Amino acid sequence: MARIISDRLLQRLQAFVLHPLTAVAAILLCATFLYALERAVEHMPFVMLSVLGIAAVLFLVSCRLYFSLYAALAATALISVISVMKYRTKGFDLHVYDFVFTGTDTKAFAFLIDGFAIYIAPVAVLLICCAIALSLVFAWDGKRELSAIKRSALVAATFLLIPVSYPLKADEPRYFHYLGGFNASAFFVSFLDLRDAAIGRGFADRFAGMPDVKPFAAAGPCDTAGSRPDIFIVLSESQTDLGQFNQHGLAEQFGGRFRSADGKRRELRVETFGGGTWISNFSLMTGLSSLDFGWRAPYLTTAMEGKVQQSLATELSRCGYRTAVLMPMDHGFVNEGPFLESIGFDEVLDYDRIGASEYAHPDRFYFEAARTFIEDHRRTDGRPLFLQVQTMFAHSPYGNHLADSDQDAFAQSGNSELDEYVRRVAQSQRDFDWYLAQAKAESANHPSIVLEFGDHQSFATRELVNHLYPDFAVDKLTSSAYRTYFTIHPMGAEVDMKPFEFASLDIGYLGVSLLESVGLATSPMFADLAALRDRCDGRLHFCADRAAVDRHLQKRIASGHLTVD
Repeated sequence: MARIISDRLLQRLQAFVLHPLTAVAAILLCATFLYALERAVEHMPFVMLSVLGIAAVLFLVSCRLYFSLYAALAATALISVISVMKYRTKGFDLHVYDFVFTGTDTKAFAFLIDGFAIYIAPVAVLLICCAIALSLVFAWDGKRELSAIKRSALVAATFLLIPVSYPLKADEPRYFHYLGGFNASAFFVSFLDLRDAAIGRGFADRFAGMPDVKPFAAAGPCDTAGSRPDIFIVLSESQTDLGQFNQHGLAEQFGGRFRSADGKRRELRVETFGGGTWISNFSLMTGLSSLDFGWRAPYLTTAMEGKVQQSLATELSRCGYRTAVLMPMDHGFVNEGPFLESIGFDEVLDYDRIGASEYAHPDRFYFEAARTFIEDHRRTDGRPLFLQVQTMFAHSPYGNHLADSDQDAFAQSGNSELDEYVRRVAQSQRDFDWYLAQAKAESANHPSIVLEFGDHQSFATRELVNHLYPDFAVDKLTSSAYRTYFTIHPMGAEVDMKPFEFASLDIGYLGVSLLESVGLATSPMFADLAALRDRCDGRLHFCADRAAVDRHLQKRIASGHLTVD
């Protein structure tokens, strides 16, 4: 009896699922859901035609009409949900290249699983449920008696209509679309980037038709007669100047923080929000703006490996420095280790080499690992040292209480993620003080300069920044969303602060400003970059004299310092 009832229920369910009205209702419900994620009615024809394109391809292969339609709707909805999650944490919509960039990078995939399981698990469950449901529909849905020619014609007709509905203007850069939170259309728009990459459209196109330029003169020997202090750069992960916020007691707690040794606050302009540390580090080390590479910006550590021949590391190596970077991730994570080695770093101290056991150690762990390396270097190597220390503790997600809450007293905001973030930043800043104290204690025998900077803002402070700065907009690269800080701390070394004295300094100029501040003779390429900084008042990609920026880039290419597609 129970089996008979079960069979009848399955039959009714099958009849319901395979009914034309149910299919129409599913289309309308999915369209409404996608519109809620897209928030732009003019984009919806493109979105729905993309759904139809997927369905047409599946129908061509399977001959099953309802299965093809439901599978296309489910796939588009899942892609859009994943894009929302990525956008909220990284400020950049899902791109087709993410499946290459992350899907083939086991280290990046492991990091996502370890740190973002709270986001991934629900999607995985939803994916399994969809797979089960679609398997039933596939079994129920009979093949249609429609010839392959007619099914192919349906695919062709659909793919001819999709370009007509393309949501951007013909000359509108797609990069800004991915910053806009258009989560239902962005993934499908991104296929055009693969097309352009395949046919060779890219960075080099901007120079087509421009007059030739002379290459830079060859770099002569570095004047090493003067002082060569050790140079330490600290990448303060996900940190921003919390002293600027007059809410929840943050201004009182952090008012004395995020200042250089001279007591000044200094603003840094970066080119990523919420994530993408390697994007900021790329610009710091190369003196290039990631924005000039368009949609490739999040993937430059892969795309530009072996293509940048002069960098902050090569400049300091020319002046006799040993160059190293300490990173909390595995060597191959987003290809950053190989990229850094390709631009001249002697050593990359990665997750395994520093003995890490998790991705979110307190920053004191990384500073102690750096001190071990520094002490060994001074025993065994007479060269001055250039060392970057990348930290990790303030990175998202903020669902776990990792910070030592007993050390700090501040008004609770009512937002648990914000409160956890603030506690982590406070603990990280105390750890940075410890690192500075070590450098100061050794300054008599080992003068040094410590440059600290925030690589990007955290999404945990989004509401605070939005309240403080009305111009806040992730899809507007000149907005306050891309504003962080940097600090300079001389330890027994003479430092000229003039190269840092700009109302706002783009991160691409931070490296050359550091070189100038310690009086190191720069190569012709870096000297030209410094002149460009002064001409552009600290702006790089958005320099008012954009032609000057392009001439500098052309000269890099002509000199063999930069290879572009």
